[in-house]
Amino acid sequence: MPERSAEQIRLEIAAERQRLADDVAELRREAKMVIPVAAAALVAVTVLSRTKAPTRAARLLWRLR
Repeated sequence: MPERSAEQIRLEIAAERQRLADDVAELRREAKMVIPVAAAALVAVTVLSRTKAPTRAARLLWRLR
């Protein structure tokens, strides 16, 4: 098997980093679509249950945005 040069390895690593960055960007876009739905569900749960757990969940959702 032919050995790869250092430059080839660097290029492969750069390409993989770009793919990972693209994946992260896509996940963030998807999360931004899901968070409003989750927030609406959280409001419904809060209104129905009136416990502190939904408030903690709301803080978590706020940090995820």
